[in-house]
Amino acid sequence: MQSGPQQGRYSKAVMAFMAVLFFFMVLVDVIIARHQRNFLFSRAEEQVRRDLQLMAVNLLEPTLKYDYDWIHGFVRRWGEEHPEVVRLAAIGPEGRDLFAFSRPDAGAKAFLVEEKVHFQGKKLLTLQMVASSGEVDALLRKLHWQLGLASFFLTAIAGIALWFTLKRIAFAPLEKEIGLRLETEQQLAAAHHRLEERVRERTADLEDANLLLQKEVAVRHAAEAQFARLHREYELILKSAGEGIYGLDTEGRITFVNLAGLQILGYDEAELIGKHLHDFPHHVRWDGEPYGRGDCPVCAAYGEGRENHGGESYFARKDGSVFPVDFVCTPLVEGETVMGTVVVFEDITVRKQAERDLLALTETLERRVMERTARLDAANLELRETLGQLEQTQAQLVQSGKMAALGDLVAGVAHEINTPVGVGVTAASHLENKTREIVALYGEGRMKRSDLDRYLALCQDAASLIFSNLHRAAGLIRSFKQVAVDQSGEGRRTFRVKEYLAEVCLSLRPVLKNTGHRLEISCPEDLELNSYPGALSQIVTNFITNSLTHAYDGDQAGILLVEIGLEGGNVRFCYRDDGKGMTEDLVRHAFDPFFTTNREKGGSGLGLHIVYNLVTQKLLGSITCESKPGKGTSFVLLFPAAIPGGV
Repeated sequence: MQSGPQQGRYSKAVMAFMAVLFFFMVLVDVIIARHQRNFLFSRAEEQVRRDLQLMAVNLLEPTLKYDYDWIHGFVRRWGEEHPEVVRLAAIGPEGRDLFAFSRPDAGAKAFLVEEKVHFQGKKLLTLQMVASSGEVDALLRKLHWQLGLASFFLTAIAGIALWFTLKRIAFAPLEKEIGLRLETEQQLAAAHHRLEERVRERTADLEDANLLLQKEVAVRHAAEAQFARLHREYELILKSAGEGIYGLDTEGRITFVNLAGLQILGYDEAELIGKHLHDFPHHVRWDGEPYGRGDCPVCAAYGEGRENHGGESYFARKDGSVFPVDFVCTPLVEGETVMGTVVVFEDITVRKQAERDLLALTETLERRVMERTARLDAANLELRETLGQLEQTQAQLVQSGKMAALGDLVAGVAHEINTPVGVGVTAASHLENKTREIVALYGEGRMKRSDLDRYLALCQDAASLIFSNLHRAAGLIRSFKQVAVDQSGEGRRTFRVKEYLAEVCLSLRPVLKNTGHRLEISCPEDLELNSYPGALSQIVTNFITNSLTHAYDGDQAGILLVEIGLEGGNVRFCYRDDGKGMTEDLVRHAFDPFFTTNREKGGSGLGLHIVYNLVTQKLLGSITCESKPGKGTSFVLLFPAAIPGGV
């Protein structure tokens, strides 16, 4: 038998061989992993670029129409529906982001892909997508782990095979001394081990092949799912489009028609697919006469490969009726080959009728203006009679309350404007006197340089004084004009609440100036409403007037507080004073018409009734009143931030 040192040398040789083999396997694993990483990232970048190309096709028409709202919504929806998108931006030609979507919880690893949108050689947009590489990194980690295990097992198998080979060579002299039976048993054992090695190797090969097959199947499933998703998005885009859209091949045969196009033309999809365009919807002139394919602008688009803004033309429905359309033909070009044509058309029958109606209306209005001019005196008399009748109704009483508030507004603003206008008039009068003096000195030949210097300095001071005071008066008039127009009109518009309430409070300042009361407003700076500012102004004015009339006795000073904020899609408007409050019975009747506790001071009982009608009918909201004797009174209003049907 061999001695211990000899066996140790063989063991060290086997371990050294296994170490070299393991290092070689690790090196091979690194090369494979790097190749797979480049391949996976290339596939991911290619997929993102296809997505951007699809987005470019979808954004081309809205970009040409400057429909930035649609582009913004499309970019946002795309980003939300694709979890791999970290950032998606549409960048203008000047390099500034027009619209951008960012995912705040995205991982740190990502890659950037850009796609430029051109139209007729001109760059319209640059689409930029930053996509997460998390999925690719996960696949790479899994691949590293599998390669490491495979390297370990292959190294172990090779080491075992080498060990048995060395054992047979090194122990040959000893094996000769052993009996035939032992030799036979050892040979059988060696054969058994070799068979097991082959089985393990075959099993490992099968497992590797199975794993590779599973990966290929997973990639195929992912590609099919991506294709199905893109196909669904393509169908949704076609179905949701308001214009008719159909595609043509290079022979002019119809390849697809969206739902809007079928509805406009009156055909079923099966009746159009595969048929030549010129034989169906597009073959007539405005008078119904057919024209040849050589004159057809759509045929020119797919025949010559050029874009055609057809402008106004005429299509024919299935029932034979002819209607005007506005259409655009765009060839589908891959490289230098025309693959087909996409036609987008819109039925402009309503628009043409509107143009004719507008022309007729213009002529009618011109005729009516001349007739109205001739009947002006009679119309004025009729108007005065109508106003006299309206003054006898309860509705006129309510309107008179609004006009009374507007009259108070006029009086207050007139008082505010009087000071700057008076200062400006005084300065102008003084300047006029000095001008007469300097003209007299100049006419008599007695004007000195010092006289001219003093006069010019006076002119500069007077001009500055006149300008500053007239500028202040103009600001007051501008605020009064907006508030007065809103109070007397019925218009709805978008406005910033805090800025508008500041203008209303400016008009109420003369009313509050000598009372000792303090008006406080708590409202977000950027809060905007799409509502009726006149109604809101009337409500605030009536609340403050009601508090000044009923809430305080004598020279008592108080705090009038207006708090405004958003609760969901509604506005919560709270007005409160710290006056003497009301009993439960008074609270129940607070909004009743003609109910007042201070009629001897001129109270009409319509102030809060007007507020109730404005809130419930104009603002489509609700109002509640809370009050206790000695605890003040509060009113809470809830109404939509955007009136339904608003612009």
